[in-house]
Amino acid sequence: MPELPEVETVRRGLERTIVGKTVQTVDVRVPKLFADSPARIKQVLIGATVDHVERRAKVLLVHLSSGWVLAIHLKMTGQVIVVNGNTFVGGHPEKAYEQPLPHKHTHVIVQFSDGATLYFNDLRKFGWLKLIDPAKLADFLDSFHHGPEPLEGEFTLDYFRAGLVKRIITIKQLLLDQSFIAGIGNIYADEALFAAKILPTRKANKVTKAESERLFAAIKAVLELGIKHGGTSMNSYRNVEGTKGGMRDHLKVYGREGLPCVVCGSAIVRAKIGQRSSHYCPHCQR
Repeated sequence: MPELPEVETVRRGLERTIVGKTVQTVDVRVPKLFADSPARIKQVLIGATVDHVERRAKVLLVHLSSGWVLAIHLKMTGQVIVVNGNTFVGGHPEKAYEQPLPHKHTHVIVQFSDGATLYFNDLRKFGWLKLIDPAKLADFLDSFHHGPEPLEGEFTLDYFRAGLVKRIITIKQLLLDQSFIAGIGNIYADEALFAAKILPTRKANKVTKAESERLFAAIKAVLELGIKHGGTSMNSYRNVEGTKGGMRDHLKVYGREGLPCVVCGSAIVRAKIGQRSSHYCPHCQR
């Protein structure tokens, strides 16, 4: 599943490619992915102009001139492609998607009046789209119980430290808790813990004040680096203009099981923590 840097990269791509465009037609091929009636979809979208695009955690929010919001979640294999000349904005480069658009995995098509087209593809059909009444947007976002955005001012060291001291689960599990911090997944949790020199198996309430300060800074640093390099492409993510994200070349532990640590040369270990894979250096991290 894309994490904060990948979804933010897609958001920025959508901001560049569809803002100011007016919806001309909408074709919903798999109704279950679009949680609205055909009549409501056409009523709200057709003739509407895209005002701006936001992100909350891993949810994309396409704001329309009418005030309505089109919420999009890519989930495991969702892909948003905007074709406008040679411009593409993407999500997942599954091999099944490598065919002319639209194809059998294309479930929603939005045509704009200037000829640009947005395709929502999803191999597993876990992703979704939903129209949100502006009066209900706050309640919709609150329903996810997301914690603060880690790159915004609401995510403070005091908040972070207070959350650690009262939790007895592992620090890796806590970082993945979306109600504690929004948008962090396996990749950036592992990278932040390595940068802070903390084992993912450590209990959150056993992390010292000095270690929590290092981890707080590391979370911000690895997420910002991920955004800078357009996200991480392992098997499934594609960033703006249809190319893969470049963050993979800068990963220190994630996906490097058995390879030498870039700092000490010890073999990187992979282990299951709370049913999720974790990667770490047994020598550098304590």
